[in-house]
Amino acid sequence: MKLQTLLTREPFTELSVLVGEFGLNHDINHVTMMDAPDILPYLKSNDLLITTGYHLKDHPAKLIDLIQEMAKLDCAALFIKTKRFLHTLPEAVLEVANEINFPIIELPEDWSLGDTVNQLLTIILDKRTSELRHAIDTHRQFTLHIMNGKGLDTLLSHLTDLIRLPVTLTNSYLTPIAGKVDLLKGMPYLMELAQYGYLLLPKSTEVSFCDLHTQIEYTVFPVHKHTNQPDLLFVKGAIGVSDHVIRLTTEQAVNVLSFERLREEAIKQTTRRIRNDFFANFLDQTYSSHEEMTNKASEFGLPVQQEYICAVGEIDPLNEMWMYQSHHKELDQVYDFLENELQSLAVPCYLFTKGDQLILLLSVNDLIEDVQEFCTSFLELLQLRLSRFYELTLSFGVSHVCTSFFAVQQGYQEAQKAIHHTSGWRQPSSIHFFQTTDISGLLRLIPEKELTAYYHQTVKQLRLDQLDEDKTLLQTLFMYMECQCQISETAKQLFVHRNTVVYRLEKCEELLHTTLKDPEFTLQIRTAMRIKQLLEA
Repeated sequence: MKLQTLLTREPFTELSVLVGEFGLNHDINHVTMMDAPDILPYLKSNDLLITTGYHLKDHPAKLIDLIQEMAKLDCAALFIKTKRFLHTLPEAVLEVANEINFPIIELPEDWSLGDTVNQLLTIILDKRTSELRHAIDTHRQFTLHIMNGKGLDTLLSHLTDLIRLPVTLTNSYLTPIAGKVDLLKGMPYLMELAQYGYLLLPKSTEVSFCDLHTQIEYTVFPVHKHTNQPDLLFVKGAIGVSDHVIRLTTEQAVNVLSFERLREEAIKQTTRRIRNDFFANFLDQTYSSHEEMTNKASEFGLPVQQEYICAVGEIDPLNEMWMYQSHHKELDQVYDFLENELQSLAVPCYLFTKGDQLILLLSVNDLIEDVQEFCTSFLELLQLRLSRFYELTLSFGVSHVCTSFFAVQQGYQEAQKAIHHTSGWRQPSSIHFFQTTDISGLLRLIPEKELTAYYHQTVKQLRLDQLDEDKTLLQTLFMYMECQCQISETAKQLFVHRNTVVYRLEKCEELLHTTLKDPEFTLQIRTAMRIKQLLEA
C-alpha cells in the first residue's frame, strides 16, 4: 500500500505531513516501533517507523542521522510524536528530510503507539486480503475460460481488458501462439536476444525492457511447461513493483496459461508418438497391405502419390568417444525446434523420429528445377538456425527422389547409407547425398509411370506372356541371366536339378522363338525383370 493511500483512510486523514510531501508515493510493506536507539539494523525496505522520540530527546540532532540512514534503506516514512518528548523538530532535521523527500508525519500526543500500529497493519492486511480475493476470482475466471473451451485467445483478450495493456503469447522462438500477434512487429532484435538466451534470465519471474526506437516498455513473463524452454507472455507496458493488482492478475493468467499449455503439450506428445509409431511400422514393413498403409497415411495427411525426398538427421557427437546413449532430451528439443521452423518456413515437409534419428519427408514438385540444390539450401538453413539456439549440430543423409510414399522405405535405407557412408568421424553439420552404385539405383531415378510403360512394352515386344502362368519359366530365365548363363549355378540358386534348368531354357527358346545367346535379348530381359522387382517392391 502506498503512503498517500494510507493517509486517506480513517483515522489517519487527520494527520499532518510535516515535510517530504514528494515522498508520499512510497510503498509500505511493514510497520514497526522504535523502542531502542539501535533500531537501524532491524529496519528493511518499505518499513514505516513509529516512535515517540524518547531516545532522541536529549540529542535531537541525531534524528538527522536516523532519517538519512532510513532513506538509504528505502524506508517509507517516519511517524513521530513531536509533542511527547521533543516538543518540536529542529529546523535542520526538516531541511534534510525535505531535501531527500523523506516524509515525516506528526502523530497526536493522545494516540497510543500500539493502537496506531494495529490500525495501520489492519488497513494494510485488508488491502492485501482484497488483492488476494481479486486474484482468486481472476484465477477462477481464467480457468472457466479454458474449461469452457474458449481457448487462449479469449483468455488473453480478457486479460487485456482487466489490466488495460495489450498482451501476446509466443513460444520460446517468438512464434506467436495467441493474443495480439503483431505486438512484437518491428523488433527483430528480440529474435537475436532469444537465440543467445538473453531475453529471459535463468530462474527469473519476469523481465522488463524498453524499445529505444519507440520508447515503449515491455514486460515478459515465462509460461513454464514440461520442457526447459518456456513460452513467453509479452505485456506492452511496464508493470511496477507497486502495481499489485495488475501483477497479481497477470500472474494468475500465467498460471492458467501454464496448465493449458501443459495439456496441449501432452496431447501434442501423444499425437507425435502415434505418428512416429505409424512411420516406424511403415519402415519396418509391418502393415499387411498397401490399402492399410494408404489408409494410415491419409489419417496423418500424407499424400501417397506424392514424390518425396527422405532426409535422415542425426545429432553430431561431441567428440570421438561420445555415444548415442541418453540424449532423448536433446532430441526432443531439436524436434520442437525443427517443427517450429518448418511452420515458419511454410515448406511442405513432414517430420518423424525413429530411435535417435530425425526423419524429414520433403515434398517434391515440378517447380523445383534442381532437387539437390534445393535440399542443400533448405537443410543448411535448418542447421544454421539450430546452431544459433543450441550448442548442437545436425548432419543429414539424403535419398534420391522417392516416386511415391511407398518408395520412402527404400529412400530411408538410402538416406541411412548416405549418412553412414564414412566409417570414421564425420564433419559436424554435414549433408551427404546417396550415390547410386547399381542398376537398381539408376532405375529408381526414373519415374514409376515411365518404368511401368517400359516394362509392359518389353513384355509385349519379347512375347514374355507366352511363358507359362506359374512363372517358373520366366523365373528360371531371369535367374539364368543373373548367374552369367551358368546352368549349374542357376540350378543351385533355384534348388532344382541341372536337367530341369536345361529343359526349362529350351522351352523358353521354343516359346519366344529366339536364342538365349543374343546379347540384346538378354539385356532387355534382365532390365525388364529388374524393373518388375522394383515396381513390386
